[in-house]
Amino acid sequence: MTPRFPTSAYLRPLAFGLLAGVLLAAAGVGIGYRGFGGLGALLLVALSPLLALWRPGRAALWAGLGTVALLYGAALFTPLVPRALTALTEAQAPAPADAIIVLGGGLSCAEGSLEPASAARLSRGTDLWRAGYADTLVFSSQSDALTPPECPRMSDLQAAQLRRWFDRPPRILTLRGVTDTADEARQAARLEAEYGWRRVLLVTSPSHSARAAALFRRELSAEVLSVPAEEWRFSLSGETAQSRLAGLNVVLYEALSRVKARLLR
Repeated sequence: MTPRFPTSAYLRPLAFGLLAGVLLAAAGVGIGYRGFGGLGALLLVALSPLLALWRPGRAALWAGLGTVALLYGAALFTPLVPRALTALTEAQAPAPADAIIVLGGGLSCAEGSLEPASAARLSRGTDLWRAGYADTLVFSSQSDALTPPECPRMSDLQAAQLRRWFDRPPRILTLRGVTDTADEARQAARLEAEYGWRRVLLVTSPSHSARAAALFRRELSAEVLSVPAEEWRFSLSGETAQSRLAGLNVVLYEALSRVKARLLR
């Protein structure tokens, strides 16, 4: 009599692992964290079925799914997200300054256009310049480590937009080859030393503003005023379920960024 292979003992864990991997990968991609891209999602989906064959591995997958469910449930049915976004925001009144630093917020290489976060920051920086708070705008040009070499530079797209808007655009300085906010702050410190800045206005997204201001104050001697842009991607007050879920992804992104910064100190 030929022994029968116990397929159910393997198929069920494999199926569970695959489903858990897909759900966790979707959550990771939704957060949009730079360290977890398409490759990370594929690895998670591929490894989760193998992990599910091991009892502690199945427990880890269940814990991950439970954590995601709790977070998304709290985001949908409690004021967690609006309160967290408020805690992440630092907004000060603008004052006359030597420069307006507009931090990078991403771009679409395929379309050659700014992401909504970058566009909102550019709009805020432009409004501050038009109001006469400073005559210099500082933009960021991303490193080739973040995007392919043929991808447009954020600073080039922003400068081109200003030339379309104004016959006489502001003076533009560029932070070149930046990788993250800390890198932007270090490069801004060199411009501060070169131009003798005493006060700068820092423009970024609301949820990014408190962390960014702390990084810039660590590197610059000049006074740093945090003047965040509007949030164009979702409602900060969480008026809709879609806004609350989008806000949760931003909160988780900021939390991971802070953990990364502490680990790299």
